[in-house]
Amino acid sequence: MTKKLLIIIPCALLLCAGALYTFANYKVKTAVNTRITEMIENGDYLALEYASVGIKPNGDIVMNNLHVTDLNSNEYTLLDIRISDYDYFNPVPGHLNLTAKGLRFPADLPIFSNSSGNSSGNSLNNYLTAIMVEETLPLELSYRYEYHPEDESRLQNVFKVTLPGSFKLTSNLVMTNVPMEALNQNPASASANSSNMSTMSTLIQNADIPNASMALEDLGMVDAMLKIQGDALRISPEEYRQQLLVQLQTAALFVPQQLQTLAQDFLGSFTEFLDGEKTLKLSISPENGGNIQQLQGEIMGAFYIGNISRITQLLNLDIETFQSN
Repeated sequence: MTKKLLIIIPCALLLCAGALYTFANYKVKTAVNTRITEMIENGDYLALEYASVGIKPNGDIVMNNLHVTDLNSNEYTLLDIRISDYDYFNPVPGHLNLTAKGLRFPADLPIFSNSSGNSSGNSLNNYLTAIMVEETLPLELSYRYEYHPEDESRLQNVFKVTLPGSFKLTSNLVMTNVPMEALNQNPASASANSSNMSTMSTLIQNADIPNASMALEDLGMVDAMLKIQGDALRISPEEYRQQLLVQLQTAALFVPQQLQTLAQDFLGSFTEFLDGEKTLKLSISPENGGNIQQLQGEIMGAFYIGNISRITQLLNLDIETFQSN
């Protein structure tokens, strides 16, 4: 009897685990299909189709070959999409990672082609084609979300776009007083999505943005683009670089006097960025703790009287360039 139990119990546990796993995959696929239908019906996309979607034993949700047709009828395919570190234990998830790798077009980079025969456009197309792997642009997208209701309902979003050998673009947004639990108060219905959008808009209006930043890291893009544009003009990359800086310096002369300091700061940072292997970063840490409602009123007031410098002071805008890691 004991031997039978030793065999039956593990088998029963494995059967239950298999059933739960199958059910979890069914629920994931149903949720994804529902969301896709909503996005198409809401006019966000013309079409969304995928080859497969499911949940892995470690809890990761994986989708393969998501074919997208946007509102301009552009078509492309994201090869691998993965949601990891998902918080399954709270009604409002406290954290998740979303990554997407590999971008494929139905033709050879149609959105980058230049039918007019412009040499610069052709050079750019050749550059992107050269870094493709098996007809796929090795683009990497990542999104990190963290929500801390115990810390002033703090919401942090980090979004990265990376093209290996070219660039990495990173945005980091921190918001407080964003009680995401309010989004779960709407009942499941056909109008729930619209209601949630309205609720989210209200939440953002009442939120604070203590800091935000955007950074562009050069991974080879600067040298490549200087060569592309230089070749198009039949000059060396360094000659084009100097030509570009002269154009920017001339343009800076027409910037209003009250913005000259900001313009010169940007020009100095961008000049350093053009040396290559640098990171250009723009960041803000607004006054009044970044209260959106208060900022909107003060920014609009400054704009109407033409006090643009006051707007930069309100946002506490900072521009810097530093050596990439």
